[in-house]
Amino acid sequence: MSNAIPSIRIKDKEAAQILGIGRSTLWAWVKTRPNFPQPRRDGSRCTFWLRSEVEAYATGSSQEQEAVCGA
Repeated sequence: MSNAIPSIRIKDKEAAQILGIGRSTLWAWVKTRPNFPQPRRDGSRCTFWLRSEVEAYATGSSQEQEAVCGA
């Protein structure tokens, strides 16, 4: 048996909320930021992110976000 914590899947709305951005900004970041967590697909119509990856990005790149946003 594995002791791995199961990955929690979240939709774009929740990912954007964790990052404090809008959904359109989230999708723009997917295309323009090389280290941004990429969405995954489950079938042809379901796109999701792993909560752990989004949270890691949110905490690990706060300085990068401030530099981009000019804060």
